[in-house]
Amino acid sequence: MLYFLSRNISYFVLYQNMFVLCAKSLSILKNCRYFKMTDYSVARKNMVECQLHPCGVNDERVLTAYKNTPRERFVSQMQRSIAYADNELPLGHERFLISPMVHARMIHATKVKPDDVVLDIGGATGYSAAVLSQLATTVVAVENQADFLEQAKTTLIDMDLLNILHVDNALNDGDAKHGPYDVIIINGAAEVIPEALLDQLNIGGRLCYIERRISAKSYGQVVLLTKRADNQCDKRVLFETNGHVLSGFAAEESFSF
Repeated sequence: MLYFLSRNISYFVLYQNMFVLCAKSLSILKNCRYFKMTDYSVARKNMVECQLHPCGVNDERVLTAYKNTPRERFVSQMQRSIAYADNELPLGHERFLISPMVHARMIHATKVKPDDVVLDIGGATGYSAAVLSQLATTVVAVENQADFLEQAKTTLIDMDLLNILHVDNALNDGDAKHGPYDVIIINGAAEVIPEALLDQLNIGGRLCYIERRISAKSYGQVVLLTKRADNQCDKRVLFETNGHVLSGFAAEESFSF
């Protein structure tokens, strides 16, 4: 009888200890950043070190801008846990937030200087403008979706980024009023670049976008245009990637009879 009682007490103590251990483990998990994702600084640091730097983005000013910009604030609540993944993210209105690696390589290629004035086209919720504002003296952000425009204004002001001018305009029109620009970034793909937009580029200015070749089944390519003194542009292909054509940047369909 005593043997069975002793054995039962031993089992009880064992189970009690296991319960305490499980409770402690659960408490640790709840405080772990992987369980309760409230601090994105580690994800941001990993993005810079594991995605951007290995792909040739080595300008410290550019890397610092990405380290300081909370990408999760520019996507929906449901997307925040994947904000730093190397993928584009849908924002609505058939618009997408370009993947970190593609966006950073585009910005890096334009070599934005502290006294540059930048035109940021189709930046949607404002992430691109947030990064560029830390590199240039002024950013003119052109957007044609009212809800994106308001969200960008609210978020960027809350972040104390006050050198950004928000303009409600057709994306392919840019904003001639505040030009010319030293750098133009198009946050998406284009099959054609309007002449009116090229006219807004300074001599020596750089324009970077994803070129979607008309009717091509292959990937698009990121292109850098640099304006010469004769108002013509030198074209350099940087790398291949996919992209969604922005409103106003699709080629007109032609019909043959």
